[in-house]
Amino acid sequence: MSLLGHRFRHRFGLAQLLSTDARGEEEYSEPTTHACRYEGSVRRITAADGTDAITEAILYTGVEVKPGDAIWLPGTTPGDLNTQRHPLLVTPRFAIGGAIDHYEVAV
Repeated sequence: MSLLGHRFRHRFGLAQLLSTDARGEEEYSEPTTHACRYEGSVRRITAADGTDAITEAILYTGVEVKPGDAIWLPGTTPGDLNTQRHPLLVTPRFAIGGAIDHYEVAV
């Protein structure tokens, strides 16, 4: 259990990237909902692809999120293509013992 687990009071949707075909069309798993802590946060970061980006929120969650996954912020409907987002940057955070404690997902 994450050290922040007691603060995970929001829910977000996650669909994991399964594959990308030769035409660039992506296939995702069925969206599932997970606990998180949601913080609106406007920051300038360097995204996973090396470009400069501006975040609109940070999600803290115990569920592994990868850069290609589709996510839905709290208050949106998982599976709605109009509200899906892709993580700009995913940073694993480690506990004192060395195991992964939680993930910080910049959106």
